[in-house]
Amino acid sequence: MPDTKTAILPDLHVLLVDDDELFLKMAQAMLGALGVKHVTTATNGSDAFAKLAKTPRVVDVVLCDYSMDAGNGLQLLQSIRTGAIKLIRPDICFILLTASGDHSVVEAAAQLDTNGYLMKPVTPTSLQNAIVKARSRAVKVDFARYSSVVVPAH
Repeated sequence: MPDTKTAILPDLHVLLVDDDELFLKMAQAMLGALGVKHVTTATNGSDAFAKLAKTPRVVDVVLCDYSMDAGNGLQLLQSIRTGAIKLIRPDICFILLTASGDHSVVEAAAQLDTNGYLMKPVTPTSLQNAIVKARSRAVKVDFARYSSVVVPAH
């Protein structure tokens, strides 16, 4: 009998955002191996913003790198949380992927109510655990607070 926590994975639509093409392909393969059938990829925050604004299928989870040109992960998260992307729920499940443990990044991610924080390198198990845990964490949207968060540029 399948694990009830991971049985939800095949039904999810994941937006995977990273500017490293090799990591993007590797993470997409990991998601596929975990049973995720619907993955949309984007190469930076601006690309992700555009795809979220016109997606024909609801995105359930955003897995997003922090350090990217043309819109970093926290800038994308802030846009989502403040309601700047009209077709996306501001409380969407958002997991920040990063190789950085920089205090200002962690603090801004917490202030923007990221659902999860996953350090690179990523393994299939850590990815699966992060998605399951993040999906169980509800976010109470606070537009005013999110607007005032100072997001590190890089």
